[in-house]
Amino acid sequence: MPAFPGEGGLTRERVRWLAGRSVLLAFELLVFFAFFGLYFLGRGMVVDRPRVATDNALWIIDVQQTLGIFVEPSWHEWAMDRDWFIDVANFTYNYLHMPFLLLCGALFFFVDLRKYRVLRNSLLLSGFLAIPVYWLFPVTPPRLLHLHTDEQAFVDTVGEERRAIAEFLVNDYAAVPSYHFGWILLLVIGAWWFARSPWVRALAVAFIAWMSVTIVVTANHYFLDMVAGGVLVLVAFLLAYRWERWVEERPGWGQRWLFRRGDYRQPV
Repeated sequence: MPAFPGEGGLTRERVRWLAGRSVLLAFELLVFFAFFGLYFLGRGMVVDRPRVATDNALWIIDVQQTLGIFVEPSWHEWAMDRDWFIDVANFTYNYLHMPFLLLCGALFFFVDLRKYRVLRNSLLLSGFLAIPVYWLFPVTPPRLLHLHTDEQAFVDTVGEERRAIAEFLVNDYAAVPSYHFGWILLLVIGAWWFARSPWVRALAVAFIAWMSVTIVVTANHYFLDMVAGGVLVLVAFLLAYRWERWVEERPGWGQRWLFRRGDYRQPV
């Protein structure tokens, strides 16, 4: 399907284009959420090992202290003294992460299917790459340290909201990698890839900076969790981009094995 046709106002050709792209978007969301659901199911099936997870968390804290970057307690304490700040941080962490990803993904879908596909494949691939990490390296988040150690510096600020999520999808010890950071990093990559406007790019950078703050002050992750999330997302992005190039160089293979409608392609 070609890019947005014509110039000027909302012509009949443009209406047909928007209708066709919207139908494809609906189909895209069905496929995407099927794969996304598999990721959350795999994440939720990981058996909780609180003792191992806490040992891993203490190791992360030790590394950050050695590097001089264990700022989580002081940031958390500062935020807890300001109710309005922690309320905004909780709202951001709980309710803005996924809506922003979906909204920006839809915009990317309408602008450039090829770039959108690379970003979508990056997100899904990064999720499946993380599942073995959840099994092999569980980590107790700061908010749960008080349950397993004498550490009392952190408070679970979003616990009530979290309990509303289906229990079989929750893994309290899947702190590494942090995709509240990693997937927003992917959004920033998309913003810079799609938009030339310095305002759009600055807004994307500001949002990931704010999300990083909320991750820390709500005691959901350590700084190195975010680093791990960023690294896995970048690896997934490079693999997804290479895959896109590989398929483009072999059009016959794509026509034979993948569903295609114009520039649209599924499942990868």
